[in-house]
Amino acid sequence: MTSQARREHPACRGGGFVQVVLVLLVMGIVTLIALRMFQRSPLPSVSPGTGHPARAVLQSVDLQVEGMTSEADAAQVEEGLRKVLGVASVRVEVSAGTARVTFNPAQTNPDQLVAAVARAGFRARR
Repeated sequence: MTSQARREHPACRGGGFVQVVLVLLVMGIVTLIALRMFQRSPLPSVSPGTGHPARAVLQSVDLQVEGMTSEADAAQVEEGLRKVLGVASVRVEVSAGTARVTFNPAQTNPDQLVAAVARAGFRARR
């Protein structure tokens, strides 16, 4: 059979289609095997109260800060609060004279936050 006759032969026409189907079939099988292996992998065990810090129960407190008159003052208060171990976030508003602090109560408490504001040069109360 010549090459011209082979190309026109009905059995040779669908070769590209068959290859695509076989590649897709192999990809599907590999995906299924990977999914089954992932489902069988053990999850890390975390006992209550000792989990990841992001899973800790956080608390928030609003502090009244006296003496702030500018954004520079607010930045100074924010920096002082962020230095306290256990502080997750700080939002200071000069116009309202407040600082909202979210913290881990296992590591710090509102009295320590008030003391941090005092170290920054301002007076705070809950």
